[in-house]
Amino acid sequence: MSTQEILPHIGSLSLSDRMTLLEAILQTVKAEIEDPEAQKRAEQHKEEIRRRRREFVIPTFDLGCDVIVDRDEIYADRGL
Repeated sequence: MSTQEILPHIGSLSLSDRMTLLEAILQTVKAEIEDPEAQKRAEQHKEEIRRRRREFVIPTFDLGCDVIVDRDEIYADRGL
């Protein structure tokens, strides 16, 4: 389950349940920090992600005139 799928579920939990969840997450993080093997696996995972990343180039183009970007107007159209 991805983070985006989990967050709405967490938001619907009671405050005490969310606090319990935070404590459980904290305990797993502490255990990983204390375990050198887990640290090594985490570093290998990070390195694998870095290796898979590829640089990309965004081609430039000309619209023929200056474009004024108003962020408030853009986000207002989206309802954000």
